[in-house]
Amino acid sequence: MLPRGAAAAFVAGNAALALLRSSAALAEPRAAAYAEATRYELSVHGETHAELFRRALLPGANGVAVSTHTLLPLRQYVLVRARELDAELQGGALDFEIAAWGSTWVGEAGPERPVDGDVQTANVGYRRGPLALRLGRQQVSGGAARYARFDGLLFGADLGEGFDAEGYGGFTVLPRWDARPGYHYLGAPVDAELRSANALPPPERSSRWLAGGRLGWSASGNAVRVSFHEQHEERGLARRNLGVDARAPLLREALVGGSGLVELDAGRVADGRLYCDLTPIRDVLVSVEYLHTEPALFLSRESVLSVFSTDGYDEAGAFANARLDRVFALEGAGFAQFYSDGRPGARGEIAARVTAERGRPSLVRVAYARVLAPDNGYHSLRASLARRMLLWLSGTLEAYAYFYDEAIRGRRVSSVYAGTLTYQPSTSWSALWGASLAQSPYARFDAQTQLSLAYDFDFIVRRGSP
Repeated sequence: MLPRGAAAAFVAGNAALALLRSSAALAEPRAAAYAEATRYELSVHGETHAELFRRALLPGANGVAVSTHTLLPLRQYVLVRARELDAELQGGALDFEIAAWGSTWVGEAGPERPVDGDVQTANVGYRRGPLALRLGRQQVSGGAARYARFDGLLFGADLGEGFDAEGYGGFTVLPRWDARPGYHYLGAPVDAELRSANALPPPERSSRWLAGGRLGWSASGNAVRVSFHEQHEERGLARRNLGVDARAPLLREALVGGSGLVELDAGRVADGRLYCDLTPIRDVLVSVEYLHTEPALFLSRESVLSVFSTDGYDEAGAFANARLDRVFALEGAGFAQFYSDGRPGARGEIAARVTAERGRPSLVRVAYARVLAPDNGYHSLRASLARRMLLWLSGTLEAYAYFYDEAIRGRRVSSVYAGTLTYQPSTSWSALWGASLAQSPYARFDAQTQLSLAYDFDFIVRRGSP
């Protein structure tokens, strides 16, 4: 039986969706009377997920399960978005977006909260001519920011002649696991002795902020973007990055480009890429790439893990895809790695793919891969199948086998087998059953299965000119 609060939260989520849908439907006839001069778009998307599975929280000696729980988590997702709300704004337009989720559990929730939820995005935007503003919870991605969520202001401008600019700033959205029960902090011995996150003071949001911006230019397929991102945590600077991205077409058969991310506090390149995409003949794509990266520079400067620096490495190689006809295709890739400390490595793969689009669509892919690393290496065989068996029934099968050059904990072979069946009688309802079986140096026998039921709908109202 659901806890009273959990049931109320779950029912309230579905009721809110129903209210939004019915309110929009009732407003549609009234809006038609005066919407001739007003344009807008309102969309509502909701998903309800129920999953049933059993898990073992604490492994014992030699991987023996000592604690198992059968669980039925329920999750509700809601997305409401409006565009082009331009009434009485003198040529401008308002947008708003809110996305949230809530969850509850039937059974023992374990370390998770019995009732949980969060707001992913909630912002209001205003656009007029070349200017745009957005205020609230939002995210930035790409370039120096990589990916960051914040509560604050973002502004952008089209400067003309192919130039555009963007700037943002605000308070960082803290990850929910910052205060997860049972979380152990790395650092001082007193932190390691903590057994409850409630014993810690709540984090200070005023000291967790970020700011950044970018300047870009594009014309005739050419593009250049320079970006900057700075982020602070409670003890000081977390990261300060400078990013550069560029691409340019060469005739009709090639595209060259590159990207770079410099960690300004360390004064080193965290990630640098150069690539060239070629189409020498029809239905053949060749991509040549060079990469330099230092993974430790992606960590926060305040993270204790950043002192355990992972050596940087360089990688160079190519990928090719050749489509022989509408059904058969071949793929191949080969890359060499050069480490700052240690002997070189390499990886390569060759694969064949068969795609059938008529009748019952299906996909078959078989691949062989070879990996050479400084400490070990392996051969791998992979096979996958996806097929629609009936109009409302589809399934997938996957099999992986890995053969190690040197034994790991006495084993030289690992294998993974997985499959799914999806029943979807309509665009709104779907049920999925999945199962997997694995054997590896770290799991003598690992079997998992899960049953998932999902409901989702999309509701869109448009008025006025597009």
